[in-house]
Amino acid sequence: MTRHHDKRWTTAAERARVAAELLQEAESLTDTAALSTPADLARDRQPPPLTVELPRPAGATPAATPAAPAPPPEPAREGTVDPDVALLALDRALEAEPENAALLLRRAVLLSATSRYGPAQRDLEQVLRGDPDHLEALAALGLVLSRKGRWADAVPHLRRAAELDPARGAAWHYLGEALNHIDDLDGALAAFERAVELQPFHARTLHGLGVVLDRLNRPDDATRMYRRSREAAGK
Repeated sequence: MTRHHDKRWTTAAERARVAAELLQEAESLTDTAALSTPADLARDRQPPPLTVELPRPAGATPAATPAAPAPPPEPAREGTVDPDVALLALDRALEAEPENAALLLRRAVLLSATSRYGPAQRDLEQVLRGDPDHLEALAALGLVLSRKGRWADAVPHLRRAAELDPARGAAWHYLGEALNHIDDLDGALAAFERAVELQPFHARTLHGLGVVLDRLNRPDDATRMYRRSREAAGK
């Protein structure tokens, strides 16, 4: 049976938009405070605490000092879409075109943005089965695996993404981060140095290079990177 692909998901403009969203998502997946050693993995794997408010039993007397009511939600910005609504639309589209790489990639981005890393990983792996050198899928899968604390598994995907697009500073940054976590300090140093060459005023990249220099017992060089990182961040 011949499938008719929806051109909205396969144009160059759509791919460029998805790539930009992946980079934005990449920023949200990186916590510079966690750039140290594999000993941090146990902490990194813990989900954020949940805040649950239990309903008050019928007829119960209110507390003498009730908690202040939560502020009203901010109005949705024009053009924003509820992730669950978007995911439902993508699920339906993929029922008709289950191998559509652009749809799978878009869904993976949304799943990752809502911390559903397992389903996101499956979508990205499906894209890569069809195209092992799909740049956006490689970068996104590397980030998802990093977020799950699977740094060693993330490295080959991030390394391949950097090889395919060597002028993309973010790819080198996240490769350096993953290599640092598996104690490949020489590899991490080379990756971060390349990232700094490409984005010399990126505060997180400068900080990451400083951490690796610190671990290599080069405190003077590390201090210079930390100073540049603070200056880049406007602190």
